[in-house]
Amino acid sequence: MTSCWHQNEKWTFSGRAWSERLARFGLRLNVKKTEYMTTNLDELSTIQVDGNDLRRTDYFKYLGSTLSADDNLAHGVVARVNATWLKWRSMTRVLCDKNIPDRFKSKVYRAVVRSVALYGAECWSATKEVEHRLSVMETKMLRWTAGVTHADSIRNEKIRERFGIAPIADKLRETRLRWYGHVLRAKEDTIYKDLEVAGKRQKRATEVNVA
Repeated sequence: MTSCWHQNEKWTFSGRAWSERLARFGLRLNVKKTEYMTTNLDELSTIQVDGNDLRRTDYFKYLGSTLSADDNLAHGVVARVNATWLKWRSMTRVLCDKNIPDRFKSKVYRAVVRSVALYGAECWSATKEVEHRLSVMETKMLRWTAGVTHADSIRNEKIRERFGIAPIADKLRETRLRWYGHVLRAKEDTIYKDLEVAGKRQKRATEVNVA
């Protein structure tokens, strides 16, 4: 269960009310397993429930997505890539079977495997690094599905043409643009037009190259 508040005082009150409501039905809030995360990295205070400090975490999983305090996609992308590989391996009897037509393999990959990689990607603040990591993952999967190694000297574009699959980076942009269109067409009082994160976005450290 997840609860979101702009101020930790409100969450403390909500947490106390939550604990009391559970106790009313004979249940107990496990404080040791309850964590909280804040997007304000300068926040030093803690949140208490029944006099106990809750443990602070930098990231957590919610509905299949991994959220981080610094809005870094690294944890989320790694989780998506790992989940996609698990799904791909579970489908190798189909994807790597030489007796199954490439057209059918393409449908299976797009519907079953790639959908796992792009789950929740509508709201990603994707970077070139994210696109590259997903592209590397997809390229390996398609080459293994085709039974092709680097020693065969077959370009990745040829393999994509063989299966009729667009680059996953393009599908990522398409997914985000589709969601952006939904947001633009939505009413002004809808919740996803009124989301603000407290604090300021951190500046990236300057890279220095020494020859």
